[in-house]
Amino acid sequence: MDPFRNSKRSSISFGNSAQKKQPFHTSYLASPYSADPQGNDQPLDGANNLYATRSPLYSPLDFSNGSGTGPFAPPMGKGGSYVTTGNPQGGNFMSGQELMNSNGTGLGPNTRTCSYQEQFPLFGLDWSNDDFVCMSSYKEDSRNKIQVIQSPDLLSWNNVAQADVVYPISKVQWLPSHLHPRQFATASDSLRIWSLNEDTNSLQEQINLSLCKYKKQRNNTAGNKVNLAAAGGCLKNTTTAILGELPPVTSFDWNTVDTNLLVSSSIDTTCIVWDLQSPNYVKTQLIAHDSEVYDVRFLSQSTHLFASCGGDGSVRVFDLRSLAHSTIVYEPPAGEGTVNDVTAQNNALLRLEPSLMDPNIIATLVADSKDILILDMRNPESPALTLKGHSSLVNQIKWHPTKRNVLLSCSDDCQVLYWDLNTALDGSTPTSSSTSITGDTDISMAGTGYEHAIADDTRGKVLDTPNLFYANESQEINNIAWRPQRGDWFGYVSSKKFQNVRVF
Repeated sequence: MDPFRNSKRSSISFGNSAQKKQPFHTSYLASPYSADPQGNDQPLDGANNLYATRSPLYSPLDFSNGSGTGPFAPPMGKGGSYVTTGNPQGGNFMSGQELMNSNGTGLGPNTRTCSYQEQFPLFGLDWSNDDFVCMSSYKEDSRNKIQVIQSPDLLSWNNVAQADVVYPISKVQWLPSHLHPRQFATASDSLRIWSLNEDTNSLQEQINLSLCKYKKQRNNTAGNKVNLAAAGGCLKNTTTAILGELPPVTSFDWNTVDTNLLVSSSIDTTCIVWDLQSPNYVKTQLIAHDSEVYDVRFLSQSTHLFASCGGDGSVRVFDLRSLAHSTIVYEPPAGEGTVNDVTAQNNALLRLEPSLMDPNIIATLVADSKDILILDMRNPESPALTLKGHSSLVNQIKWHPTKRNVLLSCSDDCQVLYWDLNTALDGSTPTSSSTSITGDTDISMAGTGYEHAIADDTRGKVLDTPNLFYANESQEINNIAWRPQRGDWFGYVSSKKFQNVRVF
């Protein structure tokens, strides 16, 4: 039996008030095993019903219609292929004035784009410090894939390694700040750490943290402990037997300061902090929300503070040094539904992105919404800023790795928007530049071409115009990632294509 499942829920503090939250009842089990009197753990009867209800984050895409290639897709090659678009002035380059009837200048002759085409729909995406890109498929069947590509010059991409996985992967992340060993983690039915062997061009699942957690609990009844060597045998012998029985991991974050620490979120309302130096890898587990937890992130440059968001529509901050309380930094306004309402999922927060430069700023996404909320933890009553530039549902947000208060967002409207929020968060009205690129027939990047005012409504400031936008007219953009060294490039996945774009 999971020792964390029946623990008393901690009190929640918000300002000077404190309130008790009732446990959220779910059909998902914190542990699919129960101990029998003989010391052998048996699956609980409900273990096979864990996938009865999928979360919005766990099923964000529908690839049932269309081939996903589009009329402008580059030619398909075995194992993927790339098409490079070089100097846009040698192709179809236009200024912001030509595109939007306003003054502007181009981004210059060094702007380039490059596409890499695959044979399966892509969703997971992360870019390493030495220009390895990890991508994963998202198909609602048992034939998913994870792939690593690499580029020597960012103008062509080579398929380095590929592996088959059963369940779709909701997030991938490279080991921060370390080139060797070359490792990354994935979230799906379990939290896994993978290693890339460049000598054999292969991916190896190094450890399944979720499985080792429950394996440790089963072995505890016999007085055994799990270590990394034993985990390998655990993976080989028991993965098939319990595949799909554990609560799916919706997201995770690898700490950039101490890379032995990870934190993960799950639809069973809990977050787990993992310590790779711990005997069973679990540092602590806590009930974080009143419903599914969809995303979790460490706050910038901290090994103790992390934030989470979930189906109850709140953002909460936890301190590992004092887990008796959590701080609610955002809740949906009163009257917009409760956890028990049919419309409650309309308030669910699906993504969380703490600022890399300002520890008080967090960006988040509301389910089925075109808006991005910018939260300031010093003023938790309402969003500090709401971004309304997208015309369809927003899929991902990423802060620039080196520029303060610069945010990138992508959406089902086939656009990537570039937001410089410095002036907006300072309280004055910014003006935008006007630039554009068209690298392929179906892509363009442009400045907004006109001044954009910051309006006030009942929920705070509203900004409706980005500084730059990038349009992929043929396909919805599912995910984005900055090149981490300087942020001079970003990459995105759309249907079966990965494309990298130079911004500066």
